[in-house]
Amino acid sequence: MNILSNFGLRVKELRLKSGMSQEVLAIRSGLDRSYIGGVERGERNVSLQNIQKITNALDVDTSYFFDDERFALHSAYLKSEYNKALTERFAYHIDFDHQVIAWQVKGVLNVQDVNKISFDLKLACTYLTKGHIKLLIDNRGMMANGQPFVFTPEVNEKNEELQRWMFPHCQKVVVLCNSKLMKNQLDRLAARSGIGAISLHLFGKASDPIVQEAYRFLDIPHNQLITV
Repeated sequence: MNILSNFGLRVKELRLKSGMSQEVLAIRSGLDRSYIGGVERGERNVSLQNIQKITNALDVDTSYFFDDERFALHSAYLKSEYNKALTERFAYHIDFDHQVIAWQVKGVLNVQDVNKISFDLKLACTYLTKGHIKLLIDNRGMMANGQPFVFTPEVNEKNEELQRWMFPHCQKVVVLCNSKLMKNQLDRLAARSGIGAISLHLFGKASDPIVQEAYRFLDIPHNQLITV
């Protein structure tokens, strides 16, 4: 496979993992849809400027784009997944003793789901001490057909709004990620919202060590929802 074809496949796999169509990627990158199609087919010799536009639209660092983490070429965003009750895709727990709000994402979320979740989490914050809240977030269950996927750009925009609201309420934040892709995207998202100053994003193939590292960072002995 030549370099242009390999580059195009990388664009396609990251686009699919983010639940984007070629048209959406084109709009977000400021490039023509037919140009994106040509890139994915390995027909375009892409300039450095357009590489940056595409990676920014995918919300990944250029260094991550050329990482060796690769994915299958199929979309994780199956319509049937949205038919599951939100309680099957999202759960949260408040630990009053340790001032922790923990939540797990176990399936795809849309903007309406995140609006409902944001309302519940903001309400949960009112039960704890502002400025001392610790967040423990587990996104490792975001898997389809054995492959990880990440939030759509529209959902990440809502996540960024929630992070901006939560930042002054929180002392520390840990997110357990399902891939290096998710970690890179969340690093970028947290830098934009400001919450990155108090956040730690973890990814590892072994589950127990990163959960233990999360406990140490938050200075908690355990968590009822997210366990070793």
